[in-house]
Amino acid sequence: MEALNFVNLIQAGAIAIGVLGGVLFWLTKPYEFRGIAFFYLAMALAATINILEETGVTRDIYLVSPVFIMLFGPATYLSAKLIIEKKLLWREAWHLAPALPLLFFTSYTYEVIAVGTIWRLAYALFTMSMIWKYKRLLDEERSDAEEYSLNWLIWVLVITAAFNLVDLVRLNIQPLIPHGLNIFGQGVNNAVWLIASMVIIVKFQMQGSLPKKSAKLLPDTKDGEARKEDYTAVFEELDKLIRLNEWYLKPRLTLHDLSELTGLQVREISRAINVVKELPFNEYINGFRVEYVCNAIETGTKQSLLEIAMAAGFSSKASFNKVFKQIAGMTPSEYKSRVKA
Repeated sequence: MEALNFVNLIQAGAIAIGVLGGVLFWLTKPYEFRGIAFFYLAMALAATINILEETGVTRDIYLVSPVFIMLFGPATYLSAKLIIEKKLLWREAWHLAPALPLLFFTSYTYEVIAVGTIWRLAYALFTMSMIWKYKRLLDEERSDAEEYSLNWLIWVLVITAAFNLVDLVRLNIQPLIPHGLNIFGQGVNNAVWLIASMVIIVKFQMQGSLPKKSAKLLPDTKDGEARKEDYTAVFEELDKLIRLNEWYLKPRLTLHDLSELTGLQVREISRAINVVKELPFNEYINGFRVEYVCNAIETGTKQSLLEIAMAAGFSSKASFNKVFKQIAGMTPSEYKSRVKA
């Protein structure tokens, strides 16, 4: 049996985080988080097998750990899909199937790791694309879309994918680099994944369930100019009603809420805003809210910025600050200071 090194200590941390994440997501979150619970338990299992193999306990029996590299990409994709769509079909397990034949070729360790890493990177791209499409759909139907943004997960995937790619290079040039440098590179990659795993746990525990995605609401791009003329009257009437009734002050206003208030169809409202204003629904509504906040600041109200934000229809301080800066080009505090000056 070989002695433990610092990489094995990081892997031991991955076992603890994997078990903790699996239990937390299974016991404290809705059904759609079961996929990510299984993901964390699989991570703990993979780290355990890694330690057993690297210390020589099970290496002479059979090498299994390289196959996990290929499994983590599809597992990430399926976990994210379950969170977004609230359900998975059993036939979607085929995403995991290509890893099974590799169990018979683990003696070709470097080749299996190379295939697994490329597979993992491909699924990271699939997952990022799915998250981005989900964000666009939320932008089209919810004024509080920013609160459900998974952009942070895209960044986690980008960073871990970059380190996986660098680690693939390390694995293929192992004979050419010193043993100590090789171990250090392995430790860095494991540490990055461990930190990413902790970030995912914290962010999802804070965020909670996501709204179920609806049918695509984006307008057609053909005959854009003609469509703008077709929807101008609808938009002008809609815009007048929103301003007159101050519906934008309603927290978590959705496209369906606006449909009920106006009697217009959801698709008709969405297309009118997209084609005429050339903005998604959430940016259009939040534009009114930012205008409300700016007017309140300029009139010298004694309310705090957070009180004004809540009155304007924002439902959280974080989303208010982010949206205000996106639209006004500065933070609410900076805007308030400029008005006072």
